[in-house]
Amino acid sequence: MNDSGEFNLTLRAYLQSQLGVQTLPLPIVVPLTVLFVAISVTGIVGNVLVCTVIARHPNMHTATNYYLFSLALSDITILVF
Repeated sequence: MNDSGEFNLTLRAYLQSQLGVQTLPLPIVVPLTVLFVAISVTGIVGNVLVCTVIARHPNMHTATNYYLFSLALSDITILVF
């Protein structure tokens, strides 16, 4: 029989003993959050600018630029979600 007291653990304590800690410490979470927000904001602003330039300038209405416009829109959608 197991004398380690493993059978007297709560569900949370048992899962933590088997899976380890499931959260990151705050000094790691804050810089990662700032980094991800900065990447998202930069990506959204950059892609909106690409869409704006292609939409407003008639000489940019080519098949290649329509493709880039479509890619920018899909990238914005991914960044928002």
